[in-house]
Amino acid sequence: MLQVLFVGKTVLIYRINAKDMERLDETIDALKTVQKGEFRDAKKIPIGFGIEVIKAAFTVPEKDDNAVEELTKEINAIPLVEDAEMQEMTLL
Repeated sequence: MLQVLFVGKTVLIYRINAKDMERLDETIDALKTVQKGEFRDAKKIPIGFGIEVIKAAFTVPEKDDNAVEELTKEINAIPLVEDAEMQEMTLL
C-alpha cells in the first residue's frame, strides 16, 4: 500500500508600507521575487489622505518553524519596502 504524506501550508498576510507611494507597482513586483515563501496575491489598500499600503499574501510550509521569521526579514530587506508587519496567519 502506498502512503502519501501531505505537508500543509501556512498563509501569511502582511501589511507593507512602501518607501515611495509612486512606486507601489514596483514594490509589488519586488515582493513577487521573495525566496523564503511563495507569493500569492497583493492589493493596494487606501488608508486615507491618498496614502495606500500593500496587503500581500504568501504561503510557507506548515512544519518550518523559522519560515515566518525568515520571510519577514526577507520582505523588510527589499529596498522599496519601508516596513512589513504580519497581520494574519492561517492554515491552508
